[in-house]
Amino acid sequence: MRKAMLTLLGCLWLAADWSVAAEKVNVVVLTGSNNHNWQQTTPALRTILVQSGRFNVDVVSEPEKLTQQVLAEYDVLLSNWNNWRGGDSKDPAVPWSSELKKAYVEFVENGGGHVMIHAGSASFFDWEDYQKIACATWNPGKTSHGPSHEFDVRMTAATHPVTQGVKSFRTTDELWVRPLVQPEVKVLTQAYSVITKDWEPSAMVKQFGKGRCFTLLLGHSSEYMQSAGFQTLLLRGTEWAASGGIADGP
Repeated sequence: MRKAMLTLLGCLWLAADWSVAAEKVNVVVLTGSNNHNWQQTTPALRTILVQSGRFNVDVVSEPEKLTQQVLAEYDVLLSNWNNWRGGDSKDPAVPWSSELKKAYVEFVENGGGHVMIHAGSASFFDWEDYQKIACATWNPGKTSHGPSHEFDVRMTAATHPVTQGVKSFRTTDELWVRPLVQPEVKVLTQAYSVITKDWEPSAMVKQFGKGRCFTLLLGHSSEYMQSAGFQTLLLRGTEWAASGGIADGP
């Protein structure tokens, strides 16, 4: 009788454990404004996440829709959005209300995951909390990039859940050089720049309040998002931002 009971309890435990592992991460992708082709990169990001089988993904193209009530439905906010109006642009920057800014910061501060892709951090240079959440930001007058080209990406934090067991890879993309890395950021990967002749930070994480932030500076176009290395980092970084671990990783 005791053996049968233990067997039953074991089966129930395995079933419960499988249920937890099978639960998908709920992601909201913020898009709709970007100096890059968000009309192509946002669907590409959504496809990568959904086809992995790990995520439910909704897309929001109007930032003001991200109220506290809406954000409460998600585990992770992924930003493919910026209000960059540099260069020759005559368009005004897209403003955010104080209510939206408060909801955005509190979502992460209270434990929501945050993921930033490529140029998402090229915004709100006078908003300190946004810059901290972004991990690495465009630093006007210092940060730059050359034309898209092929380069090596290496893992620099072999024991972090996002990069543990992930091999270095070669990819083609637009590579930022000299980004402004925020305090208390852990750099996970570096990419070799032919401009600086040095290894530049390309993926990183940090804690903001109770929330986990992951930033991937790769992903200039939907074409470059087809890189297996990019997709691996995106999937693992998004899952880590939600849970602090990788369900099927080492």
